[in-house]
Amino acid sequence: MRTTPRRKDPEGKRAAALAFNAALGDPQRAYRAVQVAGTSGKGSVSGLIASALSAGGTRAGLHVSPYVQAFTEKTWVDGALMSAEAFAAHVETLRPHALAEARRDGPASVHGLASLAVSYLEFARQGAELAVQETGVGGRYDLTQGLDLALSVITDLGLDHVQSLGPTLERIAWHKAGIQRPGVPCVAVEGPGFEVVAREAEAVGAPLVPVRPAERVLERDGARALLQSGWGPLELTLPAAAPFWARNAAVALAALEVLAEAGWPVGPEAIQRGFARQVLPGRLEALPGGLLLDGAHNPQKAAALAAALPPGRIVAVLGSTGHRPPTDVLEVLAPRLDHVVATAPQLYGKEALPGEELAAAARSLGLSAEAAPDVTSALELAQARREGGTLLVTGSLYLVGEARGTVYPLREVVLQRTCWPRP
Repeated sequence: MRTTPRRKDPEGKRAAALAFNAALGDPQRAYRAVQVAGTSGKGSVSGLIASALSAGGTRAGLHVSPYVQAFTEKTWVDGALMSAEAFAAHVETLRPHALAEARRDGPASVHGLASLAVSYLEFARQGAELAVQETGVGGRYDLTQGLDLALSVITDLGLDHVQSLGPTLERIAWHKAGIQRPGVPCVAVEGPGFEVVAREAEAVGAPLVPVRPAERVLERDGARALLQSGWGPLELTLPAAAPFWARNAAVALAALEVLAEAGWPVGPEAIQRGFARQVLPGRLEALPGGLLLDGAHNPQKAAALAAALPPGRIVAVLGSTGHRPPTDVLEVLAPRLDHVVATAPQLYGKEALPGEELAAAARSLGLSAEAAPDVTSALELAQARREGGTLLVTGSLYLVGEARGTVYPLREVVLQRTCWPRP
């Protein structure tokens, strides 16, 4: 595990990613790609696009980051997670290249390079025609480089990852806008930061397709939504009953319209089938036993979660990584929370915020709060405080993954190659 900060060299980082891919034979160019960047919604938008493409008959891949429980969740082809055997084989292929990169001690994360390369190799192995690639952090200098892009998508923008991207929305938008390429259409949410995206589109010669999600959502009732599309109004069933799912579906729909115009076989029926599927775990996911999971880890995501919470008592198990201010999510959720049980997610190579510190931050906002040493203890305490209300786990997708494991064992997620394994 690295114990010292990596030297900052954005252009060197991008060059390292391209060189690493080239040494593997550029597997990321064995198929066409849709790259999705943004502050909020990019995972859900990526999942919806890939699911609809698959439902329409395209051999579709999906790479998301981070995973919730198992590393193999990052790589999906036509609804099935990458197998453990394929993962092991790709790791062996990558091993000498990763070791060489580690010895070089360059500006790029070896883990990040290898993580992406596993997906590239798997998509190539399985003959993916079009893969939807969620950007990690930012876009311009993200390790996701060298794709054969058919489309880029930029979702809602806001303040997040300010340590690496910058403290202003304009700077963050500049990073996200960097995924645009000459001649490649870009679907972008017309909201905060859009003017930066538009300037970049004009500068590089990328056809820009603005989307206003709120104007596309004509009606919504729980998980059912009526969305305006190029095919006319579409009645859709979405993965969860939350306003942000309808908003993200509107962005994904705009992207699919562009792909359809380019000749990809996706239309209203495929979109209806694809959007109704479970596509990603941990995004306002209701589990057996009364658990509600949502990986809201920044104020923008927390606001979307707060708007989607059911009425009544809410007891939250909350955790956070160490680089985030302890109150940024709490301040947004506080009006809806009746009690907080704070704990630290179990992280590898990253700092977690101690549960006691997070509990103290909650109390400073006037909330009833206590700390627990681990997620199992936190869930037990929260169940005791629940009193018939909702038990919410949020603040970190890593914590959500730990809680999810109490219902869907990690071993079965890997072996059955689905985030929703059968008992």
